[in-house]
Amino acid sequence: MPFFLVTQSSLVEAQDEREAAQTGVDRLRSGAQVTVSVKSDETTITPIVVPAMVEEPLSVPPSETAMPSPAAVAIPEAVFVAPENRALILKRMMADALALLGRRT
Repeated sequence: MPFFLVTQSSLVEAQDEREAAQTGVDRLRSGAQVTVSVKSDETTITPIVVPAMVEEPLSVPPSETAMPSPAAVAIPEAVFVAPENRALILKRMMADALALLGRRT
C-alpha cells in the first residue's frame, strides 16, 4: 500500500501562534468541508475537497426511548475538554500514529 502526504493550509487571524493553531485544528474538527493537497510523488500534487461530515442519528432500541437512565442523559458540559488536556490527548494520538507507522516498515 503506497503512502501519501496530505496537507491542509489555512489563513487564520489570531493573537499568537498557539491561538492560530487551536483555531485551525478546531476548524478541521468541526466536520466542515476541507480542501487538502495530496502528494503521491515528487511531482504529483492533487487538490481534493473533502465534503462536510454528515452526522447520522444513532439508532436507539425502543426499550431505551421510553425512559432513559440518568447515566444515558447527555450532559453538554461533558463534551468540552480543557485546553491543557487537549495537548496531552494530541501527544498520545501522535505517539499512537507513529507507533503504527513504525510497525509497517
